[in-house]
Order: sequence, then structure tokens, then C-alpha cells
Amino acid sequence: MPEQTVPSPSARSPLVGTNSPERRENQWAVLAVVLAGFFMILLDGTIMNVAIPPIQEDMSASYSAAQWMMTGYALAYGLLLIPAGRLGDRFGHKRLFLIGLAGFTLASALCGQASTAPEIITWRIVQGITAGMMNPAVLAMIQAAFRPAERGRAFVWYGAVAGIAASLGPVLGGLFISVDLGGWSWRPIFLLNVPIGLIVLLVALKVLPDYRGRGGSLDPVGAALLTTVLLLVIYPLIQGYEQGWPSWVFAALTASFPMGALFVAWQRSRLRRGAAPLIDIRLFRTRSFAAGVATTLTQFIAFASLQFALSAYLQLGLGSSALATGLVLLPFAVGTFVGSSISASAVRRLGRRALHLGSGLLLVGTAGVLATIGYLGTDVNVLWLAPTTFASGIGAMMLGAPLLGMALTDVPGQEAGTAGGVIATAQRVGHALGIAIVGTALFGSLPQAARHSASSTLHVEYGHAIQIAGLFCLAACILTFLLIFLLPHARGDSSTTGDR
Repeated sequence: MPEQTVPSPSARSPLVGTNSPERRENQWAVLAVVLAGFFMILLDGTIMNVAIPPIQEDMSASYSAAQWMMTGYALAYGLLLIPAGRLGDRFGHKRLFLIGLAGFTLASALCGQASTAPEIITWRIVQGITAGMMNPAVLAMIQAAFRPAERGRAFVWYGAVAGIAASLGPVLGGLFISVDLGGWSWRPIFLLNVPIGLIVLLVALKVLPDYRGRGGSLDPVGAALLTTVLLLVIYPLIQGYEQGWPSWVFAALTASFPMGALFVAWQRSRLRRGAAPLIDIRLFRTRSFAAGVATTLTQFIAFASLQFALSAYLQLGLGSSALATGLVLLPFAVGTFVGSSISASAVRRLGRRALHLGSGLLLVGTAGVLATIGYLGTDVNVLWLAPTTFASGIGAMMLGAPLLGMALTDVPGQEAGTAGGVIATAQRVGHALGIAIVGTALFGSLPQAARHSASSTLHVEYGHAIQIAGLFCLAACILTFLLIFLLPHARGDSSTTGDR
């Protein structure tokens, strides 16, 4: 799913060079460079939806390893967003962008050369870390390079690039894998980043000015505690079903609660001492913001996990090609274009009801996908699934920018950057959690023989498994619908990118 335009933790900081005429003349070159890096980040997220099954087959990887290839990237990406924004403020956003881009390009090359599943997982996590370093710099440099009156046009391009990357990812990945360039199978989907990354890196060295913000203290202890909390939830969920749900799984899940309490206590301690926390937990006293973060989390759990489960069902269960699977996923992305284009006008006319309409479409589309698979079985194809996947895409993006705008309604202007960083992190954490939960439900529902592709009724077993996994997607859709009731009723501008 495309990222939403969210202010980074540094996007509203005073940035060096924002009034420099010579830099203003170069603003569109700055935009082109940072959006090229942003395109790589998003393409590498969506392209993996069709690449996981062939990678798993090529390396005889377990289902949990396949989940980690997606979850590791999303989780590392999300956890780096807030710290990277502050690092950019302190050391310069150009420097963070260049380091992130170089690291992402190198990690892509290493993914393409990997010979084992643990290698791919490792380098995918590095990709996520470096993507998390790049993204706040992208938003901060757009914010700094463009005057407020011009910023809207720049963010239109930002949103367009997000949509194009989401649309191209599954189809481009399927095309590369189906053509099998040089007998490399799935490897070109990673190696594609290498020439693009090197070209963008060389241009960025020349074009990008060295914007930076006020700086501020980092919170490495808070980052470590939050990472531990999430791993105590995600790791046992992904590994548990393959090991027969041993007692350590439930012990780890239980331990996540006191560890979460410790994280909150540490954030409060930093606030009392006047130090900047990783997450300003006082923001959650505002009902609209707390509801907005929760709604964002469940929205991404529902939408991202549905695409993952559908791709696994088509390729592993029905034996569809990567290209055919990419075409099935394409209406999702096309729907996001439509949903994004009508979301602002829908909110101006309907207020909060527009979000309920979006979440309703996501719910109906998800239910429709499951009903279509249940009814048609092995005869399911892109034509049958297109209406329901298209509806899901529209619904998800009708929630996009309006949801962010309503979540930030009661947040003070000086805190909007930090609040936006928290919401962006919730998006990526929701993506990771969705794959962990729904992937576990999908693969954990398969008989042992089917997990090793030894069953003669594989399509039947996968058909049953995706119905079970789909219940978790539907539950996330319903939670999203209900949480919207906690958001403000106000109509008006849904943008979260301009000055407030």
C-alpha cells in the first residue's frame, strides 16, 4: 500500500537554507532526486508480494522465513523513522539521505547475491533500516526546498510517485520473475536498485543542499525498549506455529506487557528531566490523535496482510505465475489512485462519514475477495477478483490523508512533526504486525504435509487456510470502522503536509 504523506519528525523544524534564492532555483531538481530515492523504497516493499514464493521455493525456506523477509523490512523501516528525523536535524538531511541511499543500494545488491534465506532476511532488515533513514530526509527537504504556496504541488508529486511505485511493484516483479533474465529468477528485483541507486547517489551529491534543523537529543534507550516490545510480540507469532506453540511463545507474548510499561515509564522519565523522548506520550491524551494512531495501525494490518495472504494463496496454493499474481494485485494499486483522488472532496462533503465509507469499502472488498475464492476455488482469476480488490484499494486510500488530517486536528502546531512521525511509524508497524498475524494464521492453518508442498490437495488446503487468515483481515477492518467513531466530525482540509 502506498505511504501516506505525513510530516516527518523534522519536517516542521526551522531548516537551514529555506530562503536561499540559488537553492530555490534548484528546488525541482531536489524534488526529483529525493523522490527517486522514495520510489526505490516503496517499489521494494510492493515488489516483494510476488517474489516471496519463488524465493521460498528456490531456497527451500520455511514459511516463517518468508514472513520475516517482509516483516523485517517493514519493522526496521518503521522503527528508524523518528530517530532518523532527529539525526537529520542534527547532522544534516543531505548526509542522512546519502548514507541511507548508499546503504539501501548495497543491501539490495547483497539481497540479489544471497544464497540462503537468513542472508536475505538480514539484508532486508538492513534495507528497512536504510529506508527509514532516507524517508524523513525526503519529507524534510521537500518542506525546506519549497515555499508554503508551492509545497502543495511538490506533495502532489510525492503522492503520485507513491501510487506509481505501488502499481508497478507487483507487475514489474512478476514480469522479471516470469521472463527469468539470465536464469536469475527473482534476483533482478533487487539488482534493479543498484544502477538506479548509484545514479541517484551521484546526482544527489551535486544537487542536494545541506538542510538541517534544530537538532535535539536522541533516545537510544527508548528505541531499544520499543524494539524489544515489538519483537516480543512479532517473533513468537511468526516462529510459534512451526515449533508447535511451545511455552516460550506465550512467555514472550506475556513479557511484552511489562516491557511496554517500562517503555512508557522511560518516556515519562525523559519528559520530567526535560529531555526529548522517542515518543511524546502526552500526545496520546488527545483522543483524536490516539484514535488516529490506532485506526492507522488497524488499517495497515488489514490492507497489507490481505495482499500478502492473497499472493501466497495464488502462488503457493494454486501454482499461479508471479506475473499472473502481479496482475491480480494490480487493481489494488489502481484503486488507491482512485481513492486518493476523491478522498479530499469526500471529506469536505461528508466529514467523518467519508472515512466510514472508506473503511466500509475496505471491509466489503476484503469480504468479497474471500467469498470469491470460496466460491470459485481454483477457477479464481484476475477478472473475478478485480472488482473486490479494486474496492479494497479505493477504501484504503479514502482513509489515507483524511485520517491523518483528523488525527492531527487537536495536536498543537509545534508538535505536528513529532505526531506525524508517530503516525508514520504506526503505518509500518501495522504492516509488520499484519503480515505476522495473518501470515501465521494462513501458514499455521495448513497441515504439516502442505507446508512442505507434499499434499496432493494443496489448493483445497490453501483455500481453507486463506479463509481462516481472512477472518483476521476482516477483524482489523471492523476495528478500523469502529475506531473512526472516536475521530472528530469536522469537515475541511485533509492535508497534513502544509503549514498548520
